[in-house]
Amino acid sequence: MIERIAYITDVHIDEEFPKTVGVNARQNWKMILKDLASRDINEVIYGGDIGEKSSNPWFFESLQEYKLSISLGNHDDFYEVIKYYKNEAYIDADSLYYSWEQSYFKFIFLDSSTEVISDEQLSWLKTELVTPKKVLLFIHHPILAIPNIMDKRFYLKGRERIQALLHKVDNDIIIFCGHYHMEDHCIHKNITQFVTPAASYQIEKDPKEIKVHNRTFGYRIIELDEDQLYTELILFN
Repeated sequence: MIERIAYITDVHIDEEFPKTVGVNARQNWKMILKDLASRDINEVIYGGDIGEKSSNPWFFESLQEYKLSISLGNHDDFYEVIKYYKNEAYIDADSLYYSWEQSYFKFIFLDSSTEVISDEQLSWLKTELVTPKKVLLFIHHPILAIPNIMDKRFYLKGRERIQALLHKVDNDIIIFCGHYHMEDHCIHKNITQFVTPAASYQIEKDPKEIKVHNRTFGYRIIELDEDQLYTELILFN
């Protein structure tokens, strides 16, 4: 049976900056949900950066009909999110990291909301990587470096420690992340990384300057067919 998942990230609801560049984040979100309904998708993985704390009730209410998983971003507050996001799988009183699996893939979710992965998370990740299955790793920040200014200024601290853990296993590791507000796809050894464009505004791949634009927004569809994975971007102008 084919499983279709919407991976959406960086909507930044009710924050001031998107408004200054002409983005109505709530309207973008409504358009994305309407598109999901037209495609008969009932599972959402949200990649982080919901928006202002005050937007959390509306955000989670809008996703009540979906099977929902989430990885927190640097604009998210753990204690605010867990008021609305009920997930019995997470194992830490201060961070949202957890895993679950299906027949062919293991899903691992990390919490990079503090912009660093704790020693406790790294230790847990090492244990979770002991699996015969392909690993789908969901984290807000990219793990593999990307040649642009965002990666120079706003990278995840200590990400090389995660890379080292991932390279030690024989499994194929597929990372889904956001944070940089752009699309990217790269491969290094056993790691494949997909960076997904934001549901709000985008940032151009410029190595020297941060250039923001509101020309597009969107999300990613992840399709799992037994042990095969396919992915495509859905973009709105």
